[in-house]
Amino acid sequence: MSVFQLSKAHIDGLVNAGIQLSVIDVDEANDTGRMLLEQHYRSVGFLLDDEPPPRYAVKIGPFLFHVVAILNLVACYEYQTCEGRGWDTSPAREWCRRLRDEALRRLPEAAKQVTRIAGIERPVYKTLSVWEDTPWGIASLDEVPDAGDGEIVIPVIRRGFPVDILTEPGGSFSNGGLSSRARSVVIVDIDGERVPEFARIREPSDDAPAVSLRFEYGRYVGRPTDDPDRWFMASGAFLHTGDSRWGELIGHSLPIPLHDRTE
Repeated sequence: MSVFQLSKAHIDGLVNAGIQLSVIDVDEANDTGRMLLEQHYRSVGFLLDDEPPPRYAVKIGPFLFHVVAILNLVACYEYQTCEGRGWDTSPAREWCRRLRDEALRRLPEAAKQVTRIAGIERPVYKTLSVWEDTPWGIASLDEVPDAGDGEIVIPVIRRGFPVDILTEPGGSFSNGGLSSRARSVVIVDIDGERVPEFARIREPSDDAPAVSLRFEYGRYVGRPTDDPDRWFMASGAFLHTGDSRWGELIGHSLPIPLHDRTE
């Protein structure tokens, strides 16, 4: 991501957030905004070392910001400013730390946990829609999502039991099903219920899609989870793992069929 010059509105957003979270008082707003603006402008080369600080007068927004949006504003400012000389010991960096810590303090613990998506670890709050809805570098205070009713809804993170896909030497006969492109899956539920706590080890990914187990005709079979209403048949592929918890999960240590073929 390339560095660019942030707008005054972005600085206003940070100052408003500082007032909202009681990091600063209203009478400190202009001095704080000037300090943040100067550090950023010098970082991106908009101001030279011998030039005076820019003029600044805060614009107060008409609504309270969502706390996740505030975290996005801070992250963007830090990224776009941290290359400047003196950043590591600057008042701007310390002020951003205080604002971020106060915002994090107001998040539920579940939002601060780390999750893995497509092999990349991220805090859960960065996966929420409000994070995505906050522009990376706002041009107007109206672009910042508001606090609403203050409730932060954390989506259930699906973790499950990773197992291998076993196929014939020549591959599966899934007609393009998941066993034709993946070598493992993650079992996330059994007959519509989440897997037991001991089996919640890993999250599904593109390389290890989510699978549900269904008990049918005296045995378990696995089916793709993301298309539950579609009809699947056996493809000649099986699911298995050498993990001793496999037997605890399904009641025996043998492979089970993977139904991932459609026609």
